[in-house]
Amino acid sequence: CKPEIVESGIEILAGRHPVVEQMNIAKDFVANDCKMDDTRNFLLITGPNMGGKSTFLRQVALTVLMAQMGSYVPAGSAKIWLCDRIFTRVGASDNLTGGESTFMVEMTEAAYILNNATARSLIILDEIGRGTSTYDGVSIAWAIVEFVHDQIGAKTLFATHYHELIELVDRLARAHNLSVAVRENAEEGVVFLYKVVDGGVDKSYGIEVAKLAG
Repeated sequence: CKPEIVESGIEILAGRHPVVEQMNIAKDFVANDCKMDDTRNFLLITGPNMGGKSTFLRQVALTVLMAQMGSYVPAGSAKIWLCDRIFTRVGASDNLTGGESTFMVEMTEAAYILNNATARSLIILDEIGRGTSTYDGVSIAWAIVEFVHDQIGAKTLFATHYHELIELVDRLARAHNLSVAVRENAEEGVVFLYKVVDGGVDKSYGIEVAKLAG
């Protein structure tokens, strides 16, 4: 569709990923909505491994980028505000020749975002704090959530397996919990639905994904 450029906020209805759907592995791609405004600008996304959290984060960022470059976007309809920059912290990689571990690269990239993002930025954070001990990692993720929400005020999508953050986000005025849905029963086991819904969930189904991997 042709996106409408607006003064503030994001409203993507039936949004899709411009690349993933073209791959043979995604013949039945599930479209999802994303709504953000000045009263709802921090979205925490929980849910299972392999459930579609990372795809959702990236398709929103790509849709915003495509709209700002004057392109049509993969959605049923879209209203997009003009952001100053899009910041991302995704994936896991190291810089051994530079003496930086995977975790140090993650922290350096996170620090760059925290020091440079503004209230007009879009931030995509995927699994912050996973490269260290559980309590260190959740403490770092917790602090970043609070700092981005309270001090920066950027529109942010934050995917995590730290379920402790669900309760935190419920206490933040402009934050909202989302999750990717699953269906679980004795006959089918765990079935990924790839649908983003309201509310947080406290299960990641890592054991089931490990079984899928063999």
